[in-house]
Amino acid sequence: MNKKSFLTLSIIFFLITIIPKVRALSIPSETYYNKYEYVIDAYDINMSVNENNTFDITETITAYFNTPKHGIYRKIPIRNKITRLDGTTSKNRTQISNLSVNNKYKLSKANGNYNIQIGDTNKTITGKQTYVIKYTYNIGKDPIKNYDELYYNIIGNEWDTLIGNVTFNIKMPKEFDSSKLGFSHGENGSISSDKINYTVNKNTISGSYNGILNVGEALTIRTELPEDYFSKAQNIINLTDYLIYIVPIAGLIISLILWYLFGRDKKIIETVEFYPPKDFNSLEIGFLYKGKAKSTDVTSLLIYLADKGYIKITEIEEKSLFAKSKSFKITKLKEYGGNNANERLFLEGLFKNSDNEVTLSELYNNFYITVKEILKNINSKENKQKIFEKSSLNKKRFIILMMIISYIIITAIPILTYGDAESLIFALIFPGIGFTVTCAMVFGKTPKFTKIFGIIWGLMFGGIPWLTMILPIIAQETFYLIGYLIGVISIIGMNISLKYLPKRTQYGLELLGKIKGFKTYLETAEKSKLETMVLENPNYFYDILPYAYVLGVSDKWINKFEKITLEAPSWYDGTGPFNIVAFGIFMDSAMTSANTAMNASSNSSSTGGGFAGGGSGGGGGGSW
Repeated sequence: MNKKSFLTLSIIFFLITIIPKVRALSIPSETYYNKYEYVIDAYDINMSVNENNTFDITETITAYFNTPKHGIYRKIPIRNKITRLDGTTSKNRTQISNLSVNNKYKLSKANGNYNIQIGDTNKTITGKQTYVIKYTYNIGKDPIKNYDELYYNIIGNEWDTLIGNVTFNIKMPKEFDSSKLGFSHGENGSISSDKINYTVNKNTISGSYNGILNVGEALTIRTELPEDYFSKAQNIINLTDYLIYIVPIAGLIISLILWYLFGRDKKIIETVEFYPPKDFNSLEIGFLYKGKAKSTDVTSLLIYLADKGYIKITEIEEKSLFAKSKSFKITKLKEYGGNNANERLFLEGLFKNSDNEVTLSELYNNFYITVKEILKNINSKENKQKIFEKSSLNKKRFIILMMIISYIIITAIPILTYGDAESLIFALIFPGIGFTVTCAMVFGKTPKFTKIFGIIWGLMFGGIPWLTMILPIIAQETFYLIGYLIGVISIIGMNISLKYLPKRTQYGLELLGKIKGFKTYLETAEKSKLETMVLENPNYFYDILPYAYVLGVSDKWINKFEKITLEAPSWYDGTGPFNIVAFGIFMDSAMTSANTAMNASSNSSSTGGGFAGGGSGGGGGGSW
């Protein structure tokens, strides 16, 4: 065979065997690509590595759409976990800047990624499209001792389609040892490098991937560099991140200072008292003792006014569809003849829709309006200023504001960094409400059933969103996790300072000393002393009962009279023979039920006055 014939046959062989393979890679309309909605037919990465360990990157992505799409999206990691063959690992947070795209795009952050959605919502495309994405990727100071490294996922393993014709050009800032240069490709953890061709020309690395990257496959470069190769690199510090620590700690310190200056009461001197301070009803004693009256204090007026002869409480059975339950009715015995505005409101509210008799069920969605009005009256600014110094009352608002700001800061910063900004409002509201209710139930004095229900409800309402929205984000970064814990501890400290901040006036201190002495007596009184008091005043037990409720010692007070003979009160009509044990059980149940009924409000809003790869970078993407 002569040379001419040999040359002709060689050309024919080349055309038959080589060209089709090239077309299979470069023309996505071939059968190999047709089963995908879109493919990336060419991916070129041009990267300039800088001495401060930042990378100026230009990605040119040629996509071919077999079905109509709006475009592609690109996910770039802003948090990386680095894993090396020797088993060592490290983490870094990154910053992305100088972003530009040759097409319409939209930015968002979610799940530790910087998301670039490229394309037009109002327009679909098919066929070949080219996207050019430019950005600076800053991974900060190298954490490794004794050497620096370039460890970067040229193509990440999170693409959802095939990628062909991969080329790269990496320009290093200065000399490096090319013998330490290595590549790997394939699924996560693979060390294969057989399909990578590259050359090193001075400080520039150029190469390509000889094949097609399948879904979930990456292409990674790594080389060890001399210590301080990235001498100009700096730690990535967002000053806003440190607000997670600064704001709550500052709020706690300021709260403690405010408590020290304006909240420290003088020593309270308890006096021995057998009766509550004179001329105060049970509601007012609750206010004087706690500094703020609650709905249970209002409910205590039911016994107080019954004991004064205005109403009668009668046990009854109420029938429901499938069962009977014990309840009670309230009967008006006489018109109110006193001069206490809240007592008058209470009686008028009871019988607002009835002349002289009302059952417990009739108070639902009705009496709560009266309760709110009474609480507004008793907790007025004027009343508080009688027992607390004005200067201490004004400081409470600042601490409350600091608590709210601290909670927002420790929640918002991690979510805006690693999460989805659109979920921020839910991450703030649901855990905030849920955990506030839980704390109120744990530390507050509420009936046992209400407490258990409130704790469960609060943990569910706040805990589930916290576990799904907040914990996964703060757990990604130790810096945020520690900051969140410090923030929560600081908020608790601020709340404690808030509780003890109001400084009592001399008048307030004297009354508190008497009330505390009276409460101590209720808890510790011996049988002989109680029998003496009953001899002097046969109605003594019932006179004290409403005060025992607001001071939280009603169970102890009732139990002390189990072995003391008492007559039934004139204002109570039971269903069987009277004994103090049965009476105590009924009253405990009655007060719990009354508090629930008297504070139950309708859910209706119709009323006008209602309280209505292994390295950094890479990532991936897809089509949309």
